[in-house]
Amino acid sequence: MLLEAQIRKMLVDGDQWASWQGYHVPVSEHYFVIWTPIGTSMHWKPGTWIAHKHQLSYFWPAAWYTIHAGYNEQGKCISVYCDVVLPNSSYTNTAEELIYTDLYIDAVVREDYSVYTKDQEVFERAAKAYPIVEQVRKQSYETLDKLEEQARQWTGPFKVIPRQLPSTNFEIYSPEEAAKILKEQM
Repeated sequence: MLLEAQIRKMLVDGDQWASWQGYHVPVSEHYFVIWTPIGTSMHWKPGTWIAHKHQLSYFWPAAWYTIHAGYNEQGKCISVYCDVVLPNSSYTNTAEELIYTDLYIDAVVREDYSVYTKDQEVFERAAKAYPIVEQVRKQSYETLDKLEEQARQWTGPFKVIPRQLPSTNFEIYSPEEAAKILKEQM
């Protein structure tokens, strides 16, 4: 049985913006993957809803980003959302909680694999209100630009994200079985 984990998306003011439960898929010791199946309750500050797509969330220790890939019922990748975040080095394959602090700007991959960036105006407002955002401006925009380019080429962190899943019920597998299934798709 896969270990459960709570994901918490925080804002720089310390408020929690979102949280949801998922399952560790121990694919690597260099990055960490959380499986969230369709039907999971997604708790966001504006409200709670039930996930209408499967999701694999990827966390790299000390990286300036986290990536969430969405999949339809047949396991086809239909979206990828890349949050630019403050680096966090506490991620592990056994963490009961994975927390990231959002820096507001994002790279998004559509179902047709076209890419765009968004929320630069939100970043600018936050930079005026929170010194930490202004302090990390250069690194944040460099990360956003790099993610956009890597997403277009499906390189860098995207090369470990499957475009098609052979299974959409990872939660029923052992950690070894689930990891093997994902590794075969890379």
